[in-house]
Amino acid sequence: MPDDLPLQVAVQAVLGSMLCSVTLPAGAGKTELIAASVAAIAKNGGTSLVLTHTHAGVDALRKRMKKFGIGHEQVVVRTIDSWSYNLIAHFPQLAQLTVPDVPDWSKAGDYHRAAACAARSKAVRRMLKVSYSNLFIDEYQDCLADQHELAVALSQVLPTTVLGDPLQSLFNFGRHQPVDWDADVLPNFPAVTVAHRPRRWDPNHAPLGAWLVSIRDNLTNGRPIDLTLAPVTWVQRWDGQTFVDSCYAALGLDGTIAVLGQFRPDCVHAAGRLGGSYSVMEAIDEKIPVALARKIDTQEGVEVAQAIVKFAIDCSSGIPKHISAEKRRRLGEGKSFTTRSDDLKPAYEALLRLRSTPTVGAVHMALDLLGKLPGVTIHCREAWNEITRSVSISMTDDCTATEALQRIRNHARATGRRSSGRVVSRPLLVKGLEYDHVIILNPAKYSAQELYVALTRGSKSVTVISDNVILPAPKIATRPNASQVTSQESLTGRVLAGR
Repeated sequence: MPDDLPLQVAVQAVLGSMLCSVTLPAGAGKTELIAASVAAIAKNGGTSLVLTHTHAGVDALRKRMKKFGIGHEQVVVRTIDSWSYNLIAHFPQLAQLTVPDVPDWSKAGDYHRAAACAARSKAVRRMLKVSYSNLFIDEYQDCLADQHELAVALSQVLPTTVLGDPLQSLFNFGRHQPVDWDADVLPNFPAVTVAHRPRRWDPNHAPLGAWLVSIRDNLTNGRPIDLTLAPVTWVQRWDGQTFVDSCYAALGLDGTIAVLGQFRPDCVHAAGRLGGSYSVMEAIDEKIPVALARKIDTQEGVEVAQAIVKFAIDCSSGIPKHISAEKRRRLGEGKSFTTRSDDLKPAYEALLRLRSTPTVGAVHMALDLLGKLPGVTIHCREAWNEITRSVSISMTDDCTATEALQRIRNHARATGRRSSGRVVSRPLLVKGLEYDHVIILNPAKYSAQELYVALTRGSKSVTVISDNVILPAPKIATRPNASQVTSQESLTGRVLAGR
């Protein structure tokens, strides 16, 4: 363990208190505490199970384990979803559920409940005791009710510590039922208080770290946030060009940059205005590629050709000037359209061929040529690459585009996705990630949790673009009740980031 006395004291407090919960602010060393605790357990011959929610979180934890010199045989780091799936696959009778060879993550809740069922059986309890000496669950504020049920079942077998921060709870929408820290967590995992500091900003940006700690009370209690003397850059929004100028200026900074909107349409619009210099970060289960893959598999040529053109336009800048609204209308009506431009003829011919013969090969050719048109830049690169790879796999492996897309996503869940140094994203998707610089576009629209997550992503600088230097008091988002769940089922645009 590194020579860090406060960290050693925190480790002793945690290991001496299991079952317990630890609440730490963003950037205050939660990952460090988990790794240091696992290292202490490993030193005494124990093996820890560490669960979290996203593969980005798994990657961060594994890197920290390596820093502490913890061997692979001394710790298992997994997502809650993948660990649950594997447990059921090994014990389907005890779990009372048989899972397919390829996980269907739309049924993740079923997997959690089945894993909890298995964890209560004598055979699995014996297996857990033999395999692990301790359990740590990270980002516990993101646990949904069924994941909490699993955690409680596991805690009856293994000494367990859960770590999180209610101010970073973002899954309070739709049908999601996240844990309530006071009602659900503390009765099962009593709080342990440990000393902490804003490590993410030490030593060169300590004032920013201290300020981010100081505003927690304002956010929790619904008070405005005054940026007048804050160690952030405030930019007054004059018009729709303001954010464009700020984002282009940031390209001259060293390090990674995240531009944060609120919903996917905000991000797509912003990335389009920025001409492809930033790429849209997608949710790993983004529905737009899924819908397009299904159209490719099932629809007639006219519908497929129209969908491909719309998808290409939505993912890029520059296509409408090459394929006018009138020509897109003729495409949908089954009529011919031509061009005198030698640069455009191959793309036109590919679209007409796709309309008459809607094969995955024709889709692949059309997308390839549309993306190569003069002056066209792709800013929704993740969605674009998912579709182009899906149709390519469909061509070579004789499967549907939908099946190929599912393979790609399962592989991404297992191995992680290559991160981009310049992204446009949302607080929901960047939570748990760190960037050198962050630019926040619509802070007045955020909940208190969204604003806190957004402000704490930048380790070197934070730029806030708003109408006023004093941000209005944000509201704490709470989990919906039963009637709210019913009314919010249509909120499908906000999706989980890393199942």
